[in-house]
Amino acid sequence: MNIELADVSFEASEWDVKRAFGAILHGEGFYNASDPKSRPINFKVSLNPGRGGVQNNGSGELILPNRKLGDKLLKWVYEDHNPVLVLGRKIRLFRSKDRPSRGLKETLDKTPYLDPALEEKREEKLRKLDMGLHVDKLQFGVFYRRPQDPMTASRIFSSEFEWGHRNKGAGMMWFEYDHKLIRIQLGDKMTEEIGSNVAITFSNIRRMAIGMDYGNPFIVFELLTPPMLERERFNRTRTGEDWRDQRKFRQRLSSLNDAHAVVAPYAHHIRLILHSEQDILTFAELCTVADLKKPFWINVESFNNGFFSPKQLHLYHIWVSKFAWPVAFQLESLLHNGLLHTEDLLKHFRSHIEKLCRDYPDDAGDILRDFSEALRTKAPLDTYMDCFRRVTPGTGGQKWGMLRSDGQMTERARDSGKFKCYHVTFTPTRILLEGPYVSQSNRVIRQFAGYEDHFLRVDFRDEDRLQYRWAREVDGTTLLEERVGGTLKHGFDLGGRHFEFLAYSQSALREHAVWFMNPFDHPTRGYVDGQRIRDSLGDFSKVIDAPSKYAARLAQAFTATDPSVSISHDQCEEMSDMGEEPYLFTDGVGTISPKLGDMIWEALCTAKEDLRRHERKPSAYQIRYLGYKGMVGIDERLEGVKMRLRPSMNKFDALDKDVAPIEIARWFDKPGTSYLNRSLVMILEDRGVDKEVFQKLQDKAVEAVVTASDSIDGTVTLLKTHNIGLSLGLPYILRGLKAIGMGMKEKEVTAGTLNDTFLYSLIGYAQAHILRDMKHSARIPIPDSYLLVGLADEGPAYEAEGVQNVFCLKENQIFACVQNETDDEPTYLQGVVVISRSPVVHPGDVQRVYAVGKPPDDKVCFFRNLRNVVVLPSVGKRSLASMLGGGDLDGDLYSVIKYSPLLPTEHADPGSYEPVGTKRLPDGRQSTVDDICDFIVEYINSDVLGLLSDRHLIIADQSREGTNDPACLDLAQLCSQAVDYPKNGIPVDIHDSPRLLIRFKPDWKMAEDNDPRDTDYYLSPRALGELFRSITIPKPKPSAESFPNPNGPQIVSKPAKREPPLSDVISLALKPFIERQLHYYENSDRNVADMRGLFLRYEQELRYICVTHALSDAPDIRLQEEEVAIGTILANCSQHRWRTDRMHRMRMHAGELAREIKYKLYHPSDVLNPDQGELLYGLSQAWLAWDFGTRNSSVFGARSFSLVALGVVLDTLSKLGGIP
Repeated sequence: MNIELADVSFEASEWDVKRAFGAILHGEGFYNASDPKSRPINFKVSLNPGRGGVQNNGSGELILPNRKLGDKLLKWVYEDHNPVLVLGRKIRLFRSKDRPSRGLKETLDKTPYLDPALEEKREEKLRKLDMGLHVDKLQFGVFYRRPQDPMTASRIFSSEFEWGHRNKGAGMMWFEYDHKLIRIQLGDKMTEEIGSNVAITFSNIRRMAIGMDYGNPFIVFELLTPPMLERERFNRTRTGEDWRDQRKFRQRLSSLNDAHAVVAPYAHHIRLILHSEQDILTFAELCTVADLKKPFWINVESFNNGFFSPKQLHLYHIWVSKFAWPVAFQLESLLHNGLLHTEDLLKHFRSHIEKLCRDYPDDAGDILRDFSEALRTKAPLDTYMDCFRRVTPGTGGQKWGMLRSDGQMTERARDSGKFKCYHVTFTPTRILLEGPYVSQSNRVIRQFAGYEDHFLRVDFRDEDRLQYRWAREVDGTTLLEERVGGTLKHGFDLGGRHFEFLAYSQSALREHAVWFMNPFDHPTRGYVDGQRIRDSLGDFSKVIDAPSKYAARLAQAFTATDPSVSISHDQCEEMSDMGEEPYLFTDGVGTISPKLGDMIWEALCTAKEDLRRHERKPSAYQIRYLGYKGMVGIDERLEGVKMRLRPSMNKFDALDKDVAPIEIARWFDKPGTSYLNRSLVMILEDRGVDKEVFQKLQDKAVEAVVTASDSIDGTVTLLKTHNIGLSLGLPYILRGLKAIGMGMKEKEVTAGTLNDTFLYSLIGYAQAHILRDMKHSARIPIPDSYLLVGLADEGPAYEAEGVQNVFCLKENQIFACVQNETDDEPTYLQGVVVISRSPVVHPGDVQRVYAVGKPPDDKVCFFRNLRNVVVLPSVGKRSLASMLGGGDLDGDLYSVIKYSPLLPTEHADPGSYEPVGTKRLPDGRQSTVDDICDFIVEYINSDVLGLLSDRHLIIADQSREGTNDPACLDLAQLCSQAVDYPKNGIPVDIHDSPRLLIRFKPDWKMAEDNDPRDTDYYLSPRALGELFRSITIPKPKPSAESFPNPNGPQIVSKPAKREPPLSDVISLALKPFIERQLHYYENSDRNVADMRGLFLRYEQELRYICVTHALSDAPDIRLQEEEVAIGTILANCSQHRWRTDRMHRMRMHAGELAREIKYKLYHPSDVLNPDQGELLYGLSQAWLAWDFGTRNSSVFGARSFSLVALGVVLDTLSKLGGIP
């Protein structure tokens, strides 16, 4: 309803009037604050401008969401005689003949009321920032120091590219507050058709300085990454419709022109020459308005050195191509990662590097990798040559001598499912290089053992390493076609090798990563290139006309897997699927015999000795076998070595092989923990679950986290529940310490209290990690609930084979039985439960079902002895899996919630999730590798699942209808389509999806913003908002030894006199156990010092982990030792997927490093039956390493090194029978 306003004070602003009406409409007569489902009334105020657009003319309009509310307000004012006062003046109200538009009415009805102070503050900033500054010249370059300059001297700016005109300026510069960036527009709108833009985001600015250089006022930006480069048509045709005119009118670029393309990969810092000194002073003031740190005044000299001229780069590439690949890759890394320029490499370091390669040909690549790390973490006063000397033999010779002698050890110690991988990232302007470091292997790479360095993992990302995301006005298609598509189709040269596209795995595609390879000659296979490998994988004729399907089938061979056992062709048979398309009950699931299951588990345990600590053998495995993929569960009716698969698992016809390996993608030997998440909270709240239920759950979870450190058992449970601290075996170590009588705050401890500062620090980091996930993702553990892989009930198949008296699940029934490694008896879930599958988007993605409990003893039952899986029925109108977000049984994990307060009271029908078909080539021709490359480009450009999910949640928060809002239901369908996009090739256009109801976001989105501003957010009234605001994350305080010393580890040979060796509480508790086995306790200083080489190996690799796996490439950003030991990254990141991927890589890298150290300390010739002499020797070596670490506890890396050694001490003592 519209209400006219009159007699408004001329000095009043819209915000003054809105505050006055807000006080009324949110008072007792209009709003019931005690009703949890009630929301403060939203409304709109507009005032008519006065003459000349200054102030207002005394009139305006109040718009309310409905007529009933308007009538009530008019009655309150005139019949109840309540005046509305603004700035002391009484406003008159009249019923208007106008009606609000349908869109505005819906917006007011659905969206929350926002404090006018937010918008008022924002509008004031926009008003002050509404101005531009003339730019005379734009320069791209690098900062450097001359060899003769002291390290205290200011750096010089080397201008490698300049944009400007002789008689006129380069363009204009202004601030875009809402987008948090500074835009520099190059070109003249009056005389040119097309202009270029350079956009510098606030978060990308590391430092800014202003000053005068020979009368030229300048601004210099030291950036973390290259800025965004764009092109736009100045005088484009407009339709008058803003939503059309402001869409995709800018194009992302990889360079401004051909000359810039030469230097863009290497020089990205910016220097601007402005028109006058007043302009740089104005710029400094605008920075303050825009909430940017004010630039400092300094003189920065500028020269043009031509570091990256075509001639210099040509000379550099000729030189690099002469080296072996490990060295060439590291030299390319030094240049492309911006650590050194061509003059550094060709002039200052050339002779040193060549000598290094002559003297240490086997280790030169690793030494140069350490040189890269040293440059990134160098002390302010260190020169580049200081860093080089520090990592080369002479000062670190003992370390490298040890590494050479341990080369064979390292290869034997490595898990057979992993290999050392080189990584390359292509951004719009740069190539970034990492590695080599340990990564998961796959079927193809294992076939070419010894040639692994011919394979590269290649990512395509934006400049900040995050995935490409386009603003509404930006079109990235051309950039991706040229940068990504060109690289995929034509390959690239690096370190004297040419690399070509090979394939990808499905999980890698979601990370925008693929495999490249350098063709090579193999002694038995001959010439090997990408096409030959693809052709060898199987017959893809059934899907060859659909590039996405063809690539998805190829991807099976590149799935990260572990090898297990091989079986002959006659040991595998195919059985029929149950159900009808498209809702098969057995979509992606088969069975194996118990004997074959035992063989697979034994193979995994042989490769991963830690698995032997798990007492429960898995009931199910996710496999890849020839052209089959999916799950297999143990079927006790199968005898001998047998596997039965289904047509739904067969994705292509593999080339005939009499014997083929079964590769394991995942195994399921324990139940997962079921957690809430943002989407699940939002949907359950909309389906009747009270907000207080979530709050109580979170309060309990927070209490459990905070009090976990009161006992060892509580800490172990916390770590294992949240899967942290596993890389170094922290839960196992804590259990071992409990076994020798130690405790935390327990009353009954026989060997003393565990008051080790590093262990308590690690627990603090673990608590911060868990609380962070709760606050940022609503990741709250649910009691009496589990995350289980799905299998199908084989009962109907038994009956079809003639088996009598079979117990089968009925429609809407499930079976779930869980048993942890510490449980003596299994737990059968029985009664009404809720089952769901992530991602949860549609209200019907959460279904109530009945868990049948323990099967009757007098019937034949397929799943009777299955543990840690959920079995779904194979009868009904459609498969239960398909109702849960369109799931299947190809490895999907299902959350089974028994916790009764979370059972929804309101029903919701499941989404249909009918398949949308497959995109095929229009002319029916066969797909080529170029078609796959085109699909990858399209996928990266249209990978919007994360954006759709975010938008769905935000609209659900903004709308009174929540997830039942029509926009949310539309988004749920689009999310389903986006999930299937990698397989069917049908993209989602994000620009045609429903838009946010208001520009402000709920406050729980602040978690993903590194620099949140209160002008961008509102207080969410939903459960997510209350959960977010009720948690405060403690910030662990790192000690000095948490970060590597730029000058290298300062190792001591003897302990300080005030602290005798092995006098800490853990050593003293171990003393009687050590003496009983070794017959001595104290170690000689000489023997302890022998551990120096092993520690240096560990410390250097830990340094590399801390630098390489940080979220940012900024030189002052690195992980702490505690983060690596626990397996977390506490820094904020706007893309959760990037942080998760970094943590996964870091955990694998750290786990493999710990494995290598353990192997050096103790590696029996027979793992199953270790010799006592080997055990005693291993114990003695681990005891020395523990002693070495405790003596050097103030050195970076020594504390976690001690933990690794302590794990071996406890393990060998246990195997010797010294501790229970």
